[in-house]
Amino acid sequence: MSTLVTPNISQVRLLAHFDITPIVINSFHGMINVMDDSETKRPYQMSKRAESAAQTELAIFSATAELWRERPFAEITLEAIAERAGVSVRTIIRRYGSKEGLFETGIQNNAANMKTDREKAEVGDIEGAIRYLLADYETYGDAIIQTLALENQIVAATKVLKAGRVYHRQWCKRIFAPFLPCETNSSYEQQLTAFVAATELYLWKLLRRDLSYDLVQTQDTFLRLVNGLIISSCKIK
Repeated sequence: MSTLVTPNISQVRLLAHFDITPIVINSFHGMINVMDDSETKRPYQMSKRAESAAQTELAIFSATAELWRERPFAEITLEAIAERAGVSVRTIIRRYGSKEGLFETGIQNNAANMKTDREKAEVGDIEGAIRYLLADYETYGDAIIQTLALENQIVAATKVLKAGRVYHRQWCKRIFAPFLPCETNSSYEQQLTAFVAATELYLWKLLRRDLSYDLVQTQDTFLRLVNGLIISSCKIK
């Protein structure tokens, strides 16, 4: 008689978004049929199968990461992933259903495990807030930019990015509260949007990746824009 066992492989480090950002999958579950030959063999069999499953998972994500850096999403095939990972296409389909399913798993796992220090920023502390914000972008920026390229292709990417935009707006609302008018003021949303735009990820990409600014120059530019908005909002008040 077969018994269903659910092993738990804790903290398997994979590549987030198929980019350079590491993520941790805290619980990798697999339903494994273990033949009930003896009570003493079962833990060993489960451990070996679970270890093998984790190694296969890592090989698939690593191969996808490499291909993701080499070519556009549309040009990545299951055949190419399987060949580089040393597994069969059937194995990938059995685990993820499709290429889109594989990418969705990577995106969802990354979003669930992203750790940010942004919440340590204190209300009204502009320099501290920008410092925490840029540290966040330096860690996750490239991965998020790549996810943006999939926004209209993968449902998981759309959901994750939408949640990220809501979070960033709420963060700006908290940090810049002393420099914003009352929420009932007709200009409140417009002024808040200005702070959101001045601290957007795309600005970080423009400065750090497109213009090759160093971190100090980038921070200075962010501060100039934000401080300009603060001066302007004070005049409006």
